[in-house]
Amino acid sequence: MSFVVRRYPDIVQDVLTTLTKGVSAEHHQVAAYDPDARPVVIPDIMFTARPARRVSVVRGWSVPQPGAEPVEVLFSLNEYELIPAATDPDVYDGIRFRPLAKRKPAPGSTLTVNYYPRSAEPTPITDLNVGSVARTIVEAMSRELAGLYVQLGIAYDSAFVETATGSSLDQVVALLDRQRFRAGHAVGTVTFTRRASATGSISIPAGTLVTDVADKVRYITSERFDMQAGESVAKVRVQGALRSTRAVEVGELSVVQRAIAGIESVSNEEATVLSTADESDEALRARTRDALIAANKGTLESMRHGLLALPDVTSVSIVEMPNGVAGEIAVSVQLREPLSELPDTVKKRIEELRPAGIKVIQQQAAVTRLAALVTLVLAGSSRTAPEIEEIKRGVRAKLVAYVRDKPVGQLVRSKPVVAALLGDPRIADLTLGIGPLGQPTADGADFQPEEGSGVVLDDKDIGFGTLTYADPLGPAGPLVRVELRASIGATPIGGTSLEEIRTELKERLTAYARTLRPGLSVDANSILGALRDDTRFAIDPLQLSVTLTALDQFVTIAVNAPPFEVMGNQQFVVIAVELRQ
Repeated sequence: MSFVVRRYPDIVQDVLTTLTKGVSAEHHQVAAYDPDARPVVIPDIMFTARPARRVSVVRGWSVPQPGAEPVEVLFSLNEYELIPAATDPDVYDGIRFRPLAKRKPAPGSTLTVNYYPRSAEPTPITDLNVGSVARTIVEAMSRELAGLYVQLGIAYDSAFVETATGSSLDQVVALLDRQRFRAGHAVGTVTFTRRASATGSISIPAGTLVTDVADKVRYITSERFDMQAGESVAKVRVQGALRSTRAVEVGELSVVQRAIAGIESVSNEEATVLSTADESDEALRARTRDALIAANKGTLESMRHGLLALPDVTSVSIVEMPNGVAGEIAVSVQLREPLSELPDTVKKRIEELRPAGIKVIQQQAAVTRLAALVTLVLAGSSRTAPEIEEIKRGVRAKLVAYVRDKPVGQLVRSKPVVAALLGDPRIADLTLGIGPLGQPTADGADFQPEEGSGVVLDDKDIGFGTLTYADPLGPAGPLVRVELRASIGATPIGGTSLEEIRTELKERLTAYARTLRPGLSVDANSILGALRDDTRFAIDPLQLSVTLTALDQFVTIAVNAPPFEVMGNQQFVVIAVELRQ
């Protein structure tokens, strides 16, 4: 049960209601309803001590706008109506919220009602106006109670990591052997870089250890950072692991002590400095959260977290009652380098975190070797052999990295890795089959390893099906001749004649035309790159004009002009090159 700080006006209202024989702070749970229905129908709220003569206060929680958090409000008669009793219309059994009311109680929230039952006895107190004896006594008492509520609220919040502040937070984190870093401590930022093949979000926990190559200078991250899909780098604040940790120069921090799945490298792009202020409450809380998980010995989460903190451990799987016997858990640990048995450091950590009275079946995770078959559909109508091999190398690298990052026993899904592979614009489509080595693979099927088993995929076990091409602009149709006529401004260098320049420019333009493939774009930059020869002549980009003519249509390529998209049924022929000085 959480502690709720009561406000002074609410205390006064409830005390006055009780003093005058009414029912104060009667709580009702708002039943679930559809807030998007038209009209909105909210279940009726029925009084416990019904019927009632009148209602004085209706308080609750309302959502101000879709998606927002509920806020406490005081409802008025414009938003609800009283439900008359069946036997007497002058008394009421409950309240009903109007379908078109601007504010309505949130589904599942608590509604508080003050009312006066018909059976209530008459009260001897007749003057409750401001300044009366009864009102003055009630307000004086309520003021003291409100002050006590505030003090109790501060004391309550001071007992939790998330809400304690200042010296109270220092005392809470001291229970976990943590201290606030004071002014003069080394602080800075490091940049984590995502591995090219990594997909999805990557979590970098607070307290992640970052060191130099010799492991003589240690820093820890001050906060948790979630690198979202599509982000390639993450800048995270760090601070020295010890009071005596020195400041470091640019690039000195380059090692993550415990590998993080999906992270390729880390570096400090700026030198660290000595702080001029004490560590903030937020930074101290971030460091303490992970320590709190590890310190909570005897839970599966603390055991998993504690084992993953070891540098040789890459993944952990924990299964309760593996043999159907209560009091047993099976712990499968995947090591960075497989060994004949689990290292002593792992066994010791399991014993430290083992719940009392629980038998732990510890084992090194079995490894299932996988094979993959990829059938590529490349954009355009053709690719060179070196480019095809480059595409296949990229596919192999992404597949191997994706499987390497899978935790023990986790499902190997095909769709996420297919989505990552399609990030290469040269791949129009593909099918992927993945499964155990030596067994047929089903296109698009996921693979579920056995419980407590890890997976590994070697690049030599990745095969490719028949390669095909897809013209993104549709079927080729009849061959269309596209004629190129160029007008180029060039200045000779080193005595080169104009005729030699014109001849070389035509040869270079012809060679460029032969490279054009469906899906490529023809623009001024690509043409200038193909024509330039800085040792023989200098081309003026502003005097470049290339006209492409096909049938009765033409387009001119120049600086700042729109590009021309190559189609699959076009053949490019250079007709003329005009040279201008």
